[in-house]
Amino acid sequence: MTEKLKTALKKIAQIGLPLALGIIILYFLYNGTNFNSLWSDIQHANWGILTLSLIFGLSGNVIRGLRWELLIKPLGYTPKKSNLIYAVLGNYAINFALPRAGEIWRCGVISKDEKIPFQKLIGTLIIDRAFDTLMVIFILFIAFLSNVAVFYRNQDLFNLPSFLISPVFYAGCFAFVILIAVIIAFFKDNFIVKKIRAFLASMWNDMKIVWRMKEKKLFIAYTFGIWFSYFLYFYVTFFAFGFTANLGIAAALFIFTLNSISMGIPSNGGLGPWQAATVLGLCTFMVDNNQARAFATAVFAFQSIWVVLCGLFGIAALSLKNRKI
Repeated sequence: MTEKLKTALKKIAQIGLPLALGIIILYFLYNGTNFNSLWSDIQHANWGILTLSLIFGLSGNVIRGLRWELLIKPLGYTPKKSNLIYAVLGNYAINFALPRAGEIWRCGVISKDEKIPFQKLIGTLIIDRAFDTLMVIFILFIAFLSNVAVFYRNQDLFNLPSFLISPVFYAGCFAFVILIAVIIAFFKDNFIVKKIRAFLASMWNDMKIVWRMKEKKLFIAYTFGIWFSYFLYFYVTFFAFGFTANLGIAAALFIFTLNSISMGIPSNGGLGPWQAATVLGLCTFMVDNNQARAFATAVFAFQSIWVVLCGLFGIAALSLKNRKI
C-alpha cells in the first residue's frame, strides 16, 4: 500500500467514521418517530427563548478564550485576547466538519499568528481539557446528589433499573474504586497500569502548573464561568417548550451532565450522541419520547447553526487581521 493511499484512507476514516457513527445513532434514535407530531412540537417552540440561549453559549466560549490566555502567559508569551477568542470560536466550527481537528487548528493558527511554539500550545490544550474533565465529574456528582431523592421517591415512575437505587450497587462501586487504586499502587510494571499512572501524573502536573500561576483564582473563576454559561445555554431552552418548562433545575442539571459526557464521543459537533443523551435524560423524567426527540432536534439544530456562524466569524476575523498585518 502506497503512502498516498494510506494518507487518503486515514483522512476518509477521520471524516467518514464519526459521521457514520452519528448517522447510525440518529437512525436508531428516530426509527418509528411520528414526524408530523415532532414537527408540530418544534413549530410550537418559543423561538425567542431559544434565541436568548445563544448568548450563553457564546459567552462560555469567550470565557474559554480568556482562560486560555492564563495558561499561555506563564510560558512567557502575551497573545492578543481577541485572537484567542476568535480561535476558540473557530475551533468549534471546524469540529463539525472534522471531529477533534478544531483543537489542533486553533493551536496551529495561534502558533503562527502569535509566534508561540506549537508544542507548548498543545500542552496548554491538555491542561484545558483536563480541567474540563474535572468539571464534568464535579457536575455529575452534583447532578446525582440533586436528583437521588427524586429518583428514590419516584422509583416506580422513572424508567430506572432497580440497581440504581440499591445501596449494594454503590458499595460495590466503592469497592471497585478501591480495587483499582490497589492495582495501580502495587502493579507498577504492568503496561496498562503504566499508562494510567502516566495519565494521572500528567493531570497532577497540569494542576500544579495552574496552582503556581499568579492568577489561579481567576483561572478557577473562568472555569466555573465557562460551565455555568454552558449550563444556562442548555437550561434556558427548557422554557421554550411546554413539556420541559416545569422539569426544574435539578432535572436540567442531570440531562446537561449526560449530554456533556456524550460530547466525549468523537462525532461531528456532537451529532448523534448529543441527541441520544438528551432524549434518554428527558425520558428519564417522563417526557414523552416523541416530544423528547422534538426538543433534541430543535435545540441541537438551532444551537449548532449558531456555533458554526460564530466559528466562521472567528475564522474570518483572524484571516482579516492577518491581512492587515
